[in-house]
Amino acid sequence: MLTLYHNDMSVCAQKTRMVLAHKGLEWESKHLDLRAGEQFSAEFRKINPKGLVPALVHDDKVVLESNAIVQYLDEVFAAPPLLPVDAVERAEARGWLIRLDAGLHEHIAVVSFCVAFRHQILQRHATPESLQEFFAQIRDPSRRAVMEDIVTNGLMSSRLLLAVFVYDKLLKDMTSCLAASGCLVGRELSLADFAMLPYIERLEQLQLSQWWESYPELGRWLARLRATPAYELGVAQWSNPAYLQLMKESGSDAWPKIQALLSD
Repeated sequence: MLTLYHNDMSVCAQKTRMVLAHKGLEWESKHLDLRAGEQFSAEFRKINPKGLVPALVHDDKVVLESNAIVQYLDEVFAAPPLLPVDAVERAEARGWLIRLDAGLHEHIAVVSFCVAFRHQILQRHATPESLQEFFAQIRDPSRRAVMEDIVTNGLMSSRLLLAVFVYDKLLKDMTSCLAASGCLVGRELSLADFAMLPYIERLEQLQLSQWWESYPELGRWLARLRATPAYELGVAQWSNPAYLQLMKESGSDAWPKIQALLSD
């Protein structure tokens, strides 16, 4: 039995659900409202002491960290495979996952919160005392420091500049790979494509698609992935209208700021 603790709009949860869907696997949903702090509950801390989603429970085994989860699923449920047969291409696909863990994931959180999600937290925790209580629930001092900065400072956070430059490099690198075959690795969709999609789509949801208007390869890649059953079951059916509206409204004025950072 597979049980997934997840959140509807979490980029890590989205890629995990896409892999589950691609494999045709049935799973029990345990949805957590992250803005309400449900990931910090005592019940979920028993599953993941860090309070992070997604977390997969397979029978009595707990698998944490989304990139580990999707590779676990691809190994345990081999068909249809999501890693290339060629060893070099498998290494390249895993390289994209490593790139996420090496900073891309943290940077998309910075962009998302600086532009939009900070507003939800500030509304829920309207007093300084309540806001500090929220931050105190984050046990990892490094993650807590990042969250305090981006929620408090928004588009004025110094972390936003680094995130923007990292994602600008990513978009260019992806375009270079996609120009060859329409996929990030080889000629078939792989874990690399499913893993990267939520991060690019998040930028689009934040009204930042002008970032790649001169990269048509990215537009075609997005369309190809969105046409798959995995996307429909893993992402589209879990879309949260309230979150999409928040990102649309909050992101409407964000592109000029991002563009200015790129030109500095």
